Amino acid sequence: MMKIGHGVEVLDLYEWLPGHGETRVEIRMEGAELIVAVTYDDEAIERERKLRFSSVCSFYLQTFPGPTMLGIETGDANPILRGVLVEYPDSEAAAAWRRHFNHSRSVRHYSIAFLAENLLLAVWADSVSVSK
Repeated sequence: MMKIGHGVEVLDLYEWLPGHGETRVEIRMEGAELIVAVTYDDEAIERERKLRFSSVCSFYLQTFPGPTMLGIETGDANPILRGVLVEYPDSEAAAAWRRHFNHSRSVRHYSIAFLAENLLLAVWADSVSVSK
């Protein structure tokens, strides 16, 4: 079983999500970019923000709670279960991807849970950004 190490909070979605969370999550690949469209209600209108993971080499999506098929230790789930995007700088899985690419690519391990949708997402990518 691979270890992920400690998690570092990257982005708290609840800085812009309402208290009841997202109303919809859509995930799609565009080339090597994973786009996670998060739709939410803002008073009387629907808004959307996108998490864009660049240079993705792998991702895993599952419902939660539930069993995982990854073979990676779960670590501290507290930040993830608050709707926070977390990066694992010491992830053995990310290190394995970097070795695979002969250290020519940056690969980081990210995780986030979408609480209203009961989805858990893990991504191995170079970076992440948020757009409106």
